[in-house]
Amino acid sequence: MTFEQVQELFFELRVNAEPSGFHGFLCGRLCSGAMPLDQLIALSIDWLGLSDEQADAAENRLRDFYQVALHSLENSAFLFQPLLPDDELPLPERLVSVGLWCSNYISGLGEGMSSEFAVSEDAREALEDIAAIGQISVDFDTDEDGERDYAELVEYIRIAVQLIFADLHSDVQADEPTIH
Repeated sequence: MTFEQVQELFFELRVNAEPSGFHGFLCGRLCSGAMPLDQLIALSIDWLGLSDEQADAAENRLRDFYQVALHSLENSAFLFQPLLPDDELPLPERLVSVGLWCSNYISGLGEGMSSEFAVSEDAREALEDIAAIGQISVDFDTDEDGERDYAELVEYIRIAVQLIFADLHSDVQADEPTIH
């Protein structure tokens, strides 16, 4: 699902949530370890504050969304992309979405951590960077370099998340979903 499709789903459900933040939370949970899909849906229903009726209306689309997100994280071709708004939006608005994605990624990952949680030094540094990006400020003048910097930031996040996922799932075969 695209950013706009998730935004439309939230509008239909009358949910006040940001698609990037939700995707970040989902990816953090997926990185923290395998869990049954029904349990992930229940966590998301709580995160979104959905009623039973809203949850029933969204369940199939959420299942599809999760499968695509997991596949992109597990794929050996490095297809993962954080779900962010299109480049037509002003840079400050896109940066807010990047910050929401990162802070919710850290939240989702932290929620799924167990006492055995251990990562490599590179993954630890990537986690620290993502946490810092989650605190991003948009109080600056944008210029042409801002677009290039934004693209580099998104690419860094993309690679960092794949590194963290691979580090925490070294026993998972690429392209084999762990959630069904």
